[in-house]
Amino acid sequence: MSRATQFLIAAVFLLSTSAAFAEDMKLGYVDMQRALNETEDGRKAKEKLKKDFDQKQKELDEQQNQLKKEIEDLDKKRSLLSPDKVREKEAELRTKLEKVQSTYMRHQQDLSGKEQKETAKIFERMTKIISEIAAAENFSMIVDRSALVFAKPHLDLTNELIRRYNGTAGKAGGGAPTTPPAKQPPKK
Repeated sequence: MSRATQFLIAAVFLLSTSAAFAEDMKLGYVDMQRALNETEDGRKAKEKLKKDFDQKQKELDEQQNQLKKEIEDLDKKRSLLSPDKVREKEAELRTKLEKVQSTYMRHQQDLSGKEQKETAKIFERMTKIISEIAAAENFSMIVDRSALVFAKPHLDLTNELIRRYNGTAGKAGGGAPTTPPAKQPPKK
């Protein structure tokens, strides 16, 4: 048997096995961000984070307004003050500005940490539910929508994830879903 014939046989074998493999593969996707926003726990976490953000924003706004008033005050009195006093006030204002910037950065880090903490629990439960859906429906792979460029809408499992999460399957301790999972239309 020549090398060309062996190569041809190997190519035909690979193509036929990969086609059979592709036919057995069942794919789906979920929009994790949408699911986070539409689950009960996700909405509660978002409300809690918004309260924290609003409180921190109010504190930051107060500091910024106070600094702005002091800058305007210095600008009004600049011609009346000695150059040394002006430099002293400018240095003081720079220090206050750095403090405001530091407060902003600290708030951003704090809010980011709280968001990660709140959503980590939710995503962990979602992942468990996705695994249950995959096992029950014999999915080969379920990916996050953000990783896709295109997917047919019938492959979207987000509604099922949200329904199960908000139902008994999403509660601590798990449990069977209250209604059977939605059937996927046959592949064409």
